[in-house]
Amino acid sequence: MPASAPVSRLLLLLFLWSLLAACAPGSATAPAVEPPKTVVLPPPTAPTAAVAAEPEPGTAVPVTRADPWWGEPLAPVTLVVWGDYECPFTSRYMATLEQLKEAYGPDRLRIVWKHFPLAFHKNARPAHLAAETVFRLGGAEAFWRFHQLAFANQRSLTPESFDAWAAEAGVDQAAFHASFEEQRHAPKIDRDVEAGKTAGVTGTPATFVNGVLVSGARPIDDFRPIVDEQLRAAEDLRRSGVPQERVYAALSEQNKTRAPAPKPPTPPAPEDTTVWKVPVDGSSTRGNSDAPVTLVMFSDFECPFCRRVAPTVDGLEKKYGAQLRVVFKHNPLPFHERAEPAAELALEAKAQKGDAAFWSAYELLKTGGLEDADLAAHAKTLGLNVARAQKAIAARSHAARIERDQRLADDLQARGTPHFFINGRRLAGAQPAAQFEALIDEQLALAAKLVAAGTPPAKVYDALQKDARAGNPPERILAPAPTRDNPGKGAKPGAKVTIQMFADFQCPFCKRVQPTIDEVIAAYPGKVRVVFRHLPLPFHARAPLAAEASIEAFRQKGEAGFWAMAQRLWEDPSESGLGRGALEGHAAAIGLDVAKFRAALDSGAHRAAVEADQKLAERLHITGTPSFAINDYFLGGAQPITHFKRLVARALGPHDPPTKESLHGASKPAVQPAAAQPAPAQPGAARPGAAQPTPAQPPAAVGQMGAKHLLIMYAGSQRAPARIVRTRDEARALAEQVLKRAQQGASFEDLAAQYSDEPGAAARGGDLGTFSKGMMVPEFEQAVEKVAVGALSGVVETPFGFHIILRTR
Repeated sequence: MPASAPVSRLLLLLFLWSLLAACAPGSATAPAVEPPKTVVLPPPTAPTAAVAAEPEPGTAVPVTRADPWWGEPLAPVTLVVWGDYECPFTSRYMATLEQLKEAYGPDRLRIVWKHFPLAFHKNARPAHLAAETVFRLGGAEAFWRFHQLAFANQRSLTPESFDAWAAEAGVDQAAFHASFEEQRHAPKIDRDVEAGKTAGVTGTPATFVNGVLVSGARPIDDFRPIVDEQLRAAEDLRRSGVPQERVYAALSEQNKTRAPAPKPPTPPAPEDTTVWKVPVDGSSTRGNSDAPVTLVMFSDFECPFCRRVAPTVDGLEKKYGAQLRVVFKHNPLPFHERAEPAAELALEAKAQKGDAAFWSAYELLKTGGLEDADLAAHAKTLGLNVARAQKAIAARSHAARIERDQRLADDLQARGTPHFFINGRRLAGAQPAAQFEALIDEQLALAAKLVAAGTPPAKVYDALQKDARAGNPPERILAPAPTRDNPGKGAKPGAKVTIQMFADFQCPFCKRVQPTIDEVIAAYPGKVRVVFRHLPLPFHARAPLAAEASIEAFRQKGEAGFWAMAQRLWEDPSESGLGRGALEGHAAAIGLDVAKFRAALDSGAHRAAVEADQKLAERLHITGTPSFAINDYFLGGAQPITHFKRLVARALGPHDPPTKESLHGASKPAVQPAAAQPAPAQPGAARPGAAQPTPAQPPAAVGQMGAKHLLIMYAGSQRAPARIVRTRDEARALAEQVLKRAQQGASFEDLAAQYSDEPGAAARGGDLGTFSKGMMVPEFEQAVEKVAVGALSGVVETPFGFHIILRTR
C-alpha cells in the first residue's frame, strides 16, 4: 500500500485481512479452461456433502465448486444468477448475460448459475433437475449447451425433451435417464433455493454482482455501472495486496454491509370477522366430531400451495387434538388437469372403505404422483379394488359430490386453493401456522363461552352456523325467449334450459369459452340449448361485419352453416382473419354462395339484426362478452364449466323467481369482496379487506362493479414490501409484457398467480369480487368504469403500482 494512503483505508484492509485469514482455506486450483473460456469442472459422481460444502471463503453470496460457471474462476467480478427455466423473464434475461459476456470477457467476468424453480411453474423443477444431472455427468460445457436449449424451447420442458437435449449436450443418454429418474441430484436444487432465500431472493431472475443485488430482467446498461464499479474496487484490493482468490469474498462481504436497510413492514389490514355458513354436508372429516372448532378446507390435489400448507394442517391437528375437527371439500381448479382424477380416487377410496381410507388417500395424493399409473398404484397401496377404482375415475363416478363442493366454494367466493373456514371465519391461502393458531385460539375462547351459557359442546358449530352469512346468491336476468331467427345448438328449441350467449367474434374470451359450452351441452344431453346473440363491442372494429357474415351463413345453410362460419371467425381476430377479403374466403370454404354473401354484406342486409341484439343487451345491462342468460340466471365472462353447471342445476331444479334486488345491473347496497385476503396490497379505500361497512359508514346505494386485477409494484410504491426493488420504469415495462400475454389469450388467473405482487393473488386468481363506487382509489375505479364487462384494461397506474384489470361485472 502507498505510504500516502489514508489511515482509515489501511485499517479497513487490515480488518478484511484478519476476517479472511480466520476462515480461508488454502488457495484453490483453477480448473482447466477450454474455448470459449468456459470452465470445465471435473463432474462429481454424486452430490456429496463435501462437494456442496466448499464455498469460497467469507462470501455473503456463496459460490461452490458444485455450481456451473462461465469464465475464469479468479475473474474480479462474479455474477451469481438465481433463475427459473420456466420463467419468461429469466429467459429474456439470458440475452443480457450474453451481452455481458461479450462486453467484459471471461478474464474479467465470471457467471455462476443457481437453481430457483418457482412453485407455480410446474415444469421448472424437473428442468432444473435435468440441467443439474447434465452438469454432474458432463461438466460445465455440457451444462451450458443444455441450458441454452432449455431456454430456447421453454414451452417444451418435458422429460422427452430433457433426454434429447442431454444427448445433444454430449451426455450418455442411459446414464442421464437413470440419474434423472432417481432424482440423484435433487438435493443440490434444494440447497440452491435455500441459499437464495437466505440471500434475499424472492423471484427470478435475481443477480448478485459481487454481492450487489440486481433484481429482474434488466438491460445491460443497468449492469454496466455496477460491474465497472466492482472492477475498480477489485483492482484497488489487488493493489493493496489482497490475493486474487480472496477478492470476491472481500467485495461480497463489503457490499452486503452496505445494502440498504429493509423498509418497515406494512401495518396489517382490518380483520374480516364475517362468519360464513359452511355446512359439513357429508364431507370427509378427521378428528373429534364434537370438537369445539371445525376447520373446513377447500383443496386441490395438484395445487402446490395446498401441498405447502399440508404440514401446517397436520401440525394443527397434533397441537389441538380433540379440540379440532378437519373437514375436506373438493375444489379442483380447471387448469389443474390431474386434480379431478385425484379427487375421484380419494372419493372412491371413501366409497369402498370409508372415511379412514379417504384420509389415507389424501396422505398419498398430497405427496404427488397423479397420472393414471400413479393413481392405480395408490389404489393398490390403499387396498382398494383397483379395477373398480380405475373405472370410477374414468367414469367420473363422484363428479356430483365434487361439483356440489365447487358450487359451495363458488357461493362463498372461495375461488382459489387452499381456502379455509375456521368455525365459519375465512382464512385464504397457504398462511403460516401462527395465522391459523390465532384464529383457532379465538374460536376456542368463544366456544367456551357458549358452553358456559348452556350450549352442548357437540352443538357449538351448529350454534355458530345458525346466524352465519350464506354465500352470495347468483344474479338473475329476465331475457326474452329467443326466436327461430337466433341460431343455436344442442337440444331442440323449447329445451328445459336455454343459454343465450352474447358474444363477439373479435373477443378472445368468446373463443376461449366455446369448448366449455360444448362440454355443458354434452353434460346435459337433450336438456340444454345454446343460442347465439350478437354483441360486437365498440372497440372491436372488425366484429360488426363478422357478425353480419355469420348471419348470412345462417340464412344460407342454417345452424350448421352459422357454427361453421363462427368457428372460422374465432380462429384469427386480426385483419387477415376478419377483414372483408378473409370473410369472403371463409364463405367459399364452407360452401356458401359467395355472390349472395358479398351482396348481403354490401347492402347491410343483416345490420338491423345485429343492432337488435345490441339493444337487447343494453336493456339487460350486459356490456361485455361473453355474457350468458341461463334461463333467468346471469353469468359473465369465460368461466369454468363448474360455474355453468352450478346455474344449469339451479335452472333445472326448483327455484324462487327473481326479485328486483337480484337482477343483474340492479342498484343495491354494496358488499365488500368476500375473497379479501389478510393484509392485501389492494387498490382500495381506507378499509381494504373489511368484510362489511361499519354502521357509521353505510354503503352508498349504487350498482356494484366487479374486477380481477394483477398488480406490479415498484420500490417506493404504496405498500411495496422491501423485496420489491424494481424501478417504476421497470414495473411499467413488466406490466406491458404481461398485458400483451393477457391480450394473446393467456389465463388471467395464471398470470395473476405468476406475476402479481399483491398478497394472496395466487389463491384468488386476482379476483377482487364486487365493490361499489368509492371503495377503490379513483384511478382504479375510473379505469374499471371505462372497460366493458369481460374486457381488459390497458396498464393502469395507481399509488400502489401498475395494474391490469379484467372487469367481471
